[in-house]
Amino acid sequence: MHVPHALAPYARTLVVSGVRLFAYDTGGPSDPLLLVHGLGDEADTWRRVIGPLSRRYRVVAPDLPGFGRSGFPSRGGFAPERVATLLAGLLESLGIRRATLLGSSLGASLAQLAALARPGLAERLILVDGALAARPRFRARALAMLVPGAVKVRFRRLSRHPDAAYESLRPYYADLDGLPPEERDFLRARVSERVASATQTAAYAATVRSLARWRLVSGRRHAERAAGIRAPSLYLWGAQDRIIPPAAGEEAARAQPGARFEVVAGAGHLPHQERPAEFVRIVLGAGS
Repeated sequence: MHVPHALAPYARTLVVSGVRLFAYDTGGPSDPLLLVHGLGDEADTWRRVIGPLSRRYRVVAPDLPGFGRSGFPSRGGFAPERVATLLAGLLESLGIRRATLLGSSLGASLAQLAALARPGLAERLILVDGALAARPRFRARALAMLVPGAVKVRFRRLSRHPDAAYESLRPYYADLDGLPPEERDFLRARVSERVASATQTAAYAATVRSLARWRLVSGRRHAERAAGIRAPSLYLWGAQDRIIPPAAGEEAARAQPGARFEVVAGAGHLPHQERPAEFVRIVLGAGS
């Protein structure tokens, strides 16, 4: 998986607890900001906002284990708490003891778990279209992915039909066709790479299984614990999110005393891609 030219100066690879992690790190003495992507994505999801955010923050944006250019972890390495610990370890390896934790979708839950695992790590939390207490709308589809081999079969089918692979992205956007042409071209190429990769397929399937088991055993308990996080928290939602509706995010925000809830108009599940300028404005304002 290639690194976009504009982000190449920030690319680096580190080994954290035996796992090889790829990350963008803009460096510098600025306040640290960790960007955590969602399920089946990679750090390039932030490509339109890393530059603008780096004018204020030291931005660190890793590929989660098994995704993008990061290594495949050892057995059990996809458990959410394990991944959250790796994220905290990544910051420690960079000499960062405290940071703003910003996650998208599953990445938002991982950011909350990292804050719970390492008290004092989170300067603030910015939870983008995801949270421990906010569940996806398409539970039946998610359950179908738990059938052994289901992910492999689906990804193999999509790898033979590039147009279908691209169309599988449509529910995540308010207006996929409204993205700039270069963005649509990037997404088309990138989703084709993902579904054709045996490593990405295995990582997606393992993460879905681990996440399902974890939610069943301890998801409710951690959602209740998240309501007690004291770090200032902003729940930021795309107004037209069809994956996790804004009402779920607003309800999760209400459960955490002092948390704020805000929507990005004209955006779906990935407002940092659809409305990058508005997204940057809100994130910078949250740190004021």
